[in-house]
Amino acid sequence: MTLHQFTSPGPIRIEFAMDAQPPLQLDTLVRVLKERRWVLRGIWDGQAIYAKLFAGKEASRYATRDADGARRMLAAGIRTPALLWQGTLHDGTQPLAALIYAAVPNAVNAAEAYSACPAEGRYALLALLVEALAAQHVAGLCQTDLHLKNFLLAEGVVWAIDGDGIRQQTLSRKQAHLQLAELISKLQVLDQMQWTQRLLDVYLHARGWPRSLTAAQVLAWAQQMKTREVEHYVTRKIFRTCSDVTWQQTAQSVQAVSTAGGLHPTDLPALEVAMHVGQTLKAGNTCTVGHTQLQDQPVVIKRYNIKHWLHALSRAWRPSRAAASWQNAHRLQYYGMLTPQPMLMYERRYCGLRGRAYFVSAFSPWPDVLSFFQQPRDPALEAQVVEQLVMLCYQWYLLKMSHGDLKGSNLQVTDQGQIVVIDLDSMRQHHCAQMALRAHARDLRRLLQNWKPDSSLYNALVDRFKTVYPDHTPLTLAGISI
Repeated sequence: MTLHQFTSPGPIRIEFAMDAQPPLQLDTLVRVLKERRWVLRGIWDGQAIYAKLFAGKEASRYATRDADGARRMLAAGIRTPALLWQGTLHDGTQPLAALIYAAVPNAVNAAEAYSACPAEGRYALLALLVEALAAQHVAGLCQTDLHLKNFLLAEGVVWAIDGDGIRQQTLSRKQAHLQLAELISKLQVLDQMQWTQRLLDVYLHARGWPRSLTAAQVLAWAQQMKTREVEHYVTRKIFRTCSDVTWQQTAQSVQAVSTAGGLHPTDLPALEVAMHVGQTLKAGNTCTVGHTQLQDQPVVIKRYNIKHWLHALSRAWRPSRAAASWQNAHRLQYYGMLTPQPMLMYERRYCGLRGRAYFVSAFSPWPDVLSFFQQPRDPALEAQVVEQLVMLCYQWYLLKMSHGDLKGSNLQVTDQGQIVVIDLDSMRQHHCAQMALRAHARDLRRLLQNWKPDSSLYNALVDRFKTVYPDHTPLTLAGISI
């Protein structure tokens, strides 16, 4: 069994013999960049370790760059896992450039810690990360691939990892502020709005610098960076093979399969059989939705139908609505919002022209927001759901996003009172501020149509909208009396 057979994270069992060294035993694949790089967890010489294995023509160069970055951080006094061994391993097919790093006990990467942290506790975590970034800059080090997963947290201490992106560079003040903005861009938009000023102050204090620009400028940079990053991810990365997606294309079809979804590439007959034996949730001319099992997993399959030859002609040249759903599901996830896990996107092709298309997502068992409010509930939970609805809309307003069909049946409520968004084929992120404003007003108007004016729930939503939105323009456009 060779390492190249493993294409997605999960448990594995592989051992490498090492000259004059104990064998390297690996039990978990943590991250994979197909045919190029693997990050694995295991045991070496009785010690918990992480191994980075590189393949291909540039393997040696990438491994050397990673090791050099780790050595630079160690020399500068930056906490980073110790590099225990560097050399070459063989998996039976080709040589692999290898690095073995000591594992940090009880560590979690900062992205996971941030996601798990309650909103009120996030500032302390973020301040630690900003101080770690400032320490790198003081040491003359620049992180060229700056994101939360490149930091570990263990018992209140920050460790920097991934030496591949570390460069020896003295930054100007503007370059340093741009790095801070890049770190802030990884946060959820509400946290960006709330914490940028204080995080800027933390950074300036760590550097001993006076304030030379406003938090508004840092925030503007962060938001621009986030928009570019998300757009690259949802328009390019998830439509090719990468660590998150397996992409397959033939003359008759294209399909994208999510690594996180747990499905394997499928074919058209399997999709049709699954829909036939499942429960039909919606039977329309342009769209059929079914709850079923696919590869032993509960899923929802949304099939976008072709009604007639003119409809086929109009759809043949445009991205399918399945591709739009695939894209928008990943967009919401990237922004930290809840939607059923996108699992698979499949398009039929005829000489390169698009035909019938399918979008497969995980089954979400939660009630929609209309059903939720129709049942007797704990008043505190109801108030939380009202808050979550308003804050979700406000995030979309800040991000210039619109849903396009914000009826109650397209919003679900979890047992914890969180909002899950479904039916994403009309969702858009607008470039034009005026178009975004008008689309957002339509979303608010459609949301409030779910409840009778002047009912207690309608009034609770309107009151909270008025409190949360500092600019009432979208509320006025939506017909909300101010």
